[in-house]
Amino acid sequence: MGGDWAVPENRTTPVLSGEQLRNEVENAHVGRGEVAVWWLTQASWLVKFRTTTILIDPWWRDLDAGDSWGKLLGEFPLTPEQHPKVDFIFCTHWHDDHICPVALPRLAKAQPHAKFIAPIRSRQMLIDMGIPRGRIHSMRGNDSGQLNHGLSFFAIPAAHEELDKDISNAHLYLGYLLRCDGITVFHMGDSRPYPGWVGNIQRAAKMLNFNGGGDSTVDLAFLCINGNDNLSHTEAVDLALSIDAAVVIPMHYGMDPGNTVDPQLFVDEMEARAPDITHVVANPGELLHIS
Repeated sequence: MGGDWAVPENRTTPVLSGEQLRNEVENAHVGRGEVAVWWLTQASWLVKFRTTTILIDPWWRDLDAGDSWGKLLGEFPLTPEQHPKVDFIFCTHWHDDHICPVALPRLAKAQPHAKFIAPIRSRQMLIDMGIPRGRIHSMRGNDSGQLNHGLSFFAIPAAHEELDKDISNAHLYLGYLLRCDGITVFHMGDSRPYPGWVGNIQRAAKMLNFNGGGDSTVDLAFLCINGNDNLSHTEAVDLALSIDAAVVIPMHYGMDPGNTVDPQLFVDEMEARAPDITHVVANPGELLHIS
């Protein structure tokens, strides 16, 4: 985030923020086969199933600190201490808008019972932030986990910009396929397309759905659209079609002025090429109820 920067004249403001948003999350009713989600900017999501609430890639910066983070185009809906109670915090990779050195230590303190799920190659980063080893569940990629509250998940290798695995086949970048109470959610992390990616997602979805006896349906997919070392808006539509997602929500735009895109490009592409797939453009701090 170095180099030339300027404070934007107007920042995007969340639909709800602070205590109002916290109360909405806590009071939201979610039934079986449903999920409620709130976008917290970038690739950060608050996801509430019927039996558990999780965070994915939470981050936060003080926009008034006078440093280069002041160039961000939107306000954060929640400070680390304002989050509602969560059971699990998923982190996809080491970049500081995903494994945030400001947000994670404060979340760990504010959420003393929350467990962290992260790539094993980023485990030491979390330990160095003061997060106890016993609270960290490490993933290698192409592996799965079963957590409390009926939450199962599969770690999908991501290619940001390319697949990066060490000699033990532990991947540096991950996405997550989550299954809870009859609904499957895919968070791609940051990734470019790579050979075998779609097959990995489909096999993982089939494994998670009904203990391996179900189909490969993805009920909700969070897909990056900003391009560069991520999917472009056209590639996001390609992926939505390939995995036969029921609902797709774009992400990873609208914050960094040097790495954003107009989501209308994604909307136009979806309407032209994937009219049978529901697509929703989220606003930060807005409740979206998927069933």
